Amino acid sequence: MFLKYFSTNDFDLNSSFYDGLNKIKKLSKFQKFMTYFWILGPFIFLIERDPADLWLTLISIIFLIRCFFKKDWNWAGQLWFIFAFLFWVTSMISGILGPYDKYSFFQGFIWIRFPLYVVAAQVWLGKDRDVRMVMFVSILIGMLIMCLILLAENIYEPKERLSWPYGDLVPGSYLAKISLPIYCTFIALITIKYKRFSLLSLIVSLTSLTLVLSTGERGNFLLRFFSGVLAFFSWKNNKVNRFKSFTIFMVIILLIITSLLGFNKSYYDRYVTHFFKSIPIINTSNENSYWGAWRSGIQQGLIKPVIGLGPSSSRKHCKILPEKGIDWLPGKNYCGNHPHNYYIQIFAETGLIGLTLGILMFYFLFYTCYKGRILYPRCPITSVCYIIPLAFFFPFQQTGSFFGQWGNLFVWFPIGFCIAQIQDYTSIFRK
Repeated sequence: MFLKYFSTNDFDLNSSFYDGLNKIKKLSKFQKFMTYFWILGPFIFLIERDPADLWLTLISIIFLIRCFFKKDWNWAGQLWFIFAFLFWVTSMISGILGPYDKYSFFQGFIWIRFPLYVVAAQVWLGKDRDVRMVMFVSILIGMLIMCLILLAENIYEPKERLSWPYGDLVPGSYLAKISLPIYCTFIALITIKYKRFSLLSLIVSLTSLTLVLSTGERGNFLLRFFSGVLAFFSWKNNKVNRFKSFTIFMVIILLIITSLLGFNKSYYDRYVTHFFKSIPIINTSNENSYWGAWRSGIQQGLIKPVIGLGPSSSRKHCKILPEKGIDWLPGKNYCGNHPHNYYIQIFAETGLIGLTLGILMFYFLFYTCYKGRILYPRCPITSVCYIIPLAFFFPFQQTGSFFGQWGNLFVWFPIGFCIAQIQDYTSIFRK
């Protein structure tokens, strides 16, 4: 099988994959079905948002039912989940007290399925390392399939923004987010002094990064690019090999970017000219709609700064903002579906209480993954897992809706894989 070409003494993916399959075969019928169902996730994500959401929701609900019968709630003591739960409660209260009570309450209520999925992956379906390696291979295959789909779109239907296979402008999110743990792991493993494996890892990493660039999704390209840069310095490996590999990678990707932007004016305008004009923290003029969306969110947050206007209220309330704006904020408001920044949206929709709890949830997701790399220093996967929550929740970036469907599916699936690497979670916060 092709996995032998991705295996070395430091990272024996081939044998671990087959060990994982053998372990799954020995499970009970129900557990076997649920584990295979979980491993199919990356392929279900290739279909559309509703099948992916149904897949994730079913896992969350079945996991909760299992916990009730087994009376297993030890996982709920993790600090990231405690703050996720408190944030959930706050979001529902803000929904009830907001101007769109039923709508906002429901949006806040169903959000909990995403953190519950992460726990299900950690303490139930992905508890065994070899089983997680089967999921690793599943995500890898899904990433390669998406690469082939986007390559075909570039050949047969080239355009500034790619949309296959969804008919929506989000395929870059699949590559940049769903497969981010795999991408970062391969980047870290490029530094191994093993020519065939290192070369193959380099090719796969560069191909996926180039195809994210070709989608026209600037935020996803930057997220994947800088995550890869961090991954080079995350695994404790030979420093000389690390530096050489990083230099080669940067030279090649810079040549690819220069060639693509130099020969395609639309890409150059999108990634250079228009990009710098659209950065909200640099350009706060009336013409910048990206800043306008941030500004609209800030203004909405100041209406009810303590508890907010309710989950997903931005898309409704931005249409009826008071005519008199805030004098000390430059520019003008832009009314979109959401403010395009997690922190501003959380402030607008759940107030300072929700924002505080959300920041603590983000921090402890990051801290749990970062602590994991200390607990398991010889594991290349665990060494890069802290990058994933850091990349997704980095504050100064454009994002999707925090309560939205697609964005949450793309974010919480890889976080579930990363948190599942941390099995010794009861010892993380003892000191």
